[in-house]
Amino acid sequence: MRSIHIIGIALLLLTGKPLFPQDVRVTARLDTGAMLIGDHVGLKLQFNGPAGSQVLWPVFNDTILQNIIIIGRSKIDSSFSKDKKDLTLTQELNLTCFDTGVYTFPQIPFRYRLLPDTSVKTASTGLSMLMVHTVKVDTTNVIKPIKGPLKIPITFLEMLPYILLALALIALTLILIWYIQKRKKNEPLIQIRQKGKLQPHEKALRDLEKLRIRKLWQEGHIKEYHSELTDILRTYIEEGFGIPAMESTTFEIIEKLKQVNDFTEPVIEKVKQILQLADMVKFAKRIPLPQDNENALNSGIEFIRETTIPVNEKPRTEV
Repeated sequence: MRSIHIIGIALLLLTGKPLFPQDVRVTARLDTGAMLIGDHVGLKLQFNGPAGSQVLWPVFNDTILQNIIIIGRSKIDSSFSKDKKDLTLTQELNLTCFDTGVYTFPQIPFRYRLLPDTSVKTASTGLSMLMVHTVKVDTTNVIKPIKGPLKIPITFLEMLPYILLALALIALTLILIWYIQKRKKNEPLIQIRQKGKLQPHEKALRDLEKLRIRKLWQEGHIKEYHSELTDILRTYIEEGFGIPAMESTTFEIIEKLKQVNDFTEPVIEKVKQILQLADMVKFAKRIPLPQDNENALNSGIEFIRETTIPVNEKPRTEV
């Protein structure tokens, strides 16, 4: 039996395969083995193991050794092999040192479990060395005085905020002066320019044209069409001749128009027919012919034009 055991060990050594395969590997690598005092150096921590590994990552405070200070650390990055069987965890530490010397980094333990085995195992990194040295100073050279700060000319972009601030202050000052002057004179701050007021006949002709464009009777709104038509004419009569047409009946309006000088019988007859047709539509529910609807509006336009004296014409007087 002892001979068989010796033969097994010899075969293992010949084949180069370990008796217990190493499932986990942990490393701690420095970017460089030497650095200047106050410089930065990176320390890369890495864990390699099976995909189902549970790793308790080593935790550091602000220092690793007494003078080796951690000034930055990355998140723990994980990656898998192509066959998804191996797991790799990596973290980068950024270190610095402000004292010269040779520093030996101790072994860093990684605790882990390889499921389904729940037992906790430990793997440690190897030793690392870092030499921190300073810049050599040639003491034979003459020490020169410290140079003063350089004078750099100010650019336009640096002055732009101050220029804009000055312009804003000037604008606010002018606005304040303008406001105070307006208040002293009791003038409105904003004066709205009013448009020239339309004459009664101008307003009526404009409203009749709008009524034509709306095409109410063509769309079946006959009663609304005649109501608006007569309202336009009543407003014109009331504003143009002082006759209270909006509150009067058709008969009363015609009688008042007969009392106006220079109104001929045909002119009065036109407006009479328009008002009577509208009364029939509104109260007797009469449905006029399409031509009657169109003629009513045209007659209203003729009535307004025939009862309006143009501004550039004046009544002639015989000598």
